[in-house]
Amino acid sequence: MWNEYNNPRHIRTLNGVVELQLKIRQCHNKSCLRYKKAYRPEQEGSLALPQNEFGLDVIAYIGALRYQEHRSVTQIHAHLELKGICIRANASKY
Repeated sequence: MWNEYNNPRHIRTLNGVVELQLKIRQCHNKSCLRYKKAYRPEQEGSLALPQNEFGLDVIAYIGALRYQEHRSVTQIHAHLELKGICIRANASKY
């Protein structure tokens, strides 16, 4: 498959913001079943859910705080702020 284009993506993790340059590939052979269908790197799914800016480690951390330690939403928000992870809707993009 040919490298059709690069797709930049930013993911917020517990260690900071990670910038990815994803190589999106497409087949140009008309007889191929994957003709003109985007093929994204498999490793992308191990870092974050599709179209989500937060990494799976942040989601797991929030889940652990909520369901194992029985923290409230306000307490979880305070923990994330202490770690430097901003989750406000009107926060700066990166």
